[in-house]
Amino acid sequence: MAIYHMGPLAMDESFIYTFFPLLAAILLLIYIKSKEANEAPKEPEASPTYSLWNPDRKRSETSTSSFFQEPITALGDEVDVLSMPPHPFRPYKPVYHMTMGLEKCAPNDLFLIDSSYPSRIALRKQVVNEFPHISLGASERCGPAVKELYTYILSQHLPSRFPKLFTTSSVDREFKNHVSGDSYPLTPPQNSIDALKILATTVEEDILILQKESGRETYSLQGFIACFPNGFDSSKKMGMELREIHGPVPMFEEKLATSMDRFFGRLEVGKWVKRMNWTISTHEKLFLPTGNHHYEGEELPEELEFVDLEKTYLRVERQVLLRLPVSRDMVFFVKTYMTPLARIKKEGQGEALATAIDGVPEKLGVYKRRIVWGKAVKDALRA
Repeated sequence: MAIYHMGPLAMDESFIYTFFPLLAAILLLIYIKSKEANEAPKEPEASPTYSLWNPDRKRSETSTSSFFQEPITALGDEVDVLSMPPHPFRPYKPVYHMTMGLEKCAPNDLFLIDSSYPSRIALRKQVVNEFPHISLGASERCGPAVKELYTYILSQHLPSRFPKLFTTSSVDREFKNHVSGDSYPLTPPQNSIDALKILATTVEEDILILQKESGRETYSLQGFIACFPNGFDSSKKMGMELREIHGPVPMFEEKLATSMDRFFGRLEVGKWVKRMNWTISTHEKLFLPTGNHHYEGEELPEELEFVDLEKTYLRVERQVLLRLPVSRDMVFFVKTYMTPLARIKKEGQGEALATAIDGVPEKLGVYKRRIVWGKAVKDALRA
């Protein structure tokens, strides 16, 4: 029998005649099975609902931007947001300029939860139960936007950012709020008002849903959560375009209307922005669909002689604006901060705020009812 030497190995003829045909047969079988698998019809994979909300979604070659400019990161176990006081926003300046005043908003900062969260959520439950038609509204047009927003906030944003406070169960298909003890389905309710009510009692932010009018470059109000309105009854503004809604605001038409329409038209998915608005409130009411503003034809109350700085507040609205990636509708998130003026004065900001009150243009000052509280507030801040 011949012996074949291949390097350090030696093989006889029987091994060669047995091994190589067997190896060839195995390789041929693997090739046939692989070809059959590739040619077999595949069941189409169901694309996930609202896949554009996925922060790990890769940017396509035809896309100008992904929804997230940066990922949402979870707060660590060492961070106890419920023990943190509300952020001390002080947006007033010596001279009030009528501009949009926009800044970039990071996805992590869409919702700023603090120690006020439990009491605010309890109050919002009371408001939506007692004033359902004023606090919640949705047109038939905005159903897809409401479902898209509901899915994102409950399924993705809150559990991703605040995993200690909010969790989801893939088994029960539920969202759990561990602060309030409430549980809600991850699937949005078919009724838009039901979905908005859940959102209204889960986050502190009021929400306005704006849709582009067909054939026009303007947006109209088509859905809202308004638990903490500041002299603004959204139920009476449904279907109105932004210019019409802001019609009573002095200087809006000449200063902001055109630039706002252009900005809305240009805002891309993923480009989140924020802005601040402030005024003085002589009471602590958060649900205020009327009052705090003076409209033409109304009679002004008498000027206040004095104010109690413990019961008079700097009312600040932190507003975040973004475009939904699927429906392409625009959404405003508005969180209200109430700070007693006594605290402002204690911070050494009394003179700065008094100067800012003087810096508000006359027409806008009348709209904000400065003629009623202005002198008394400034005197108290400077005393």
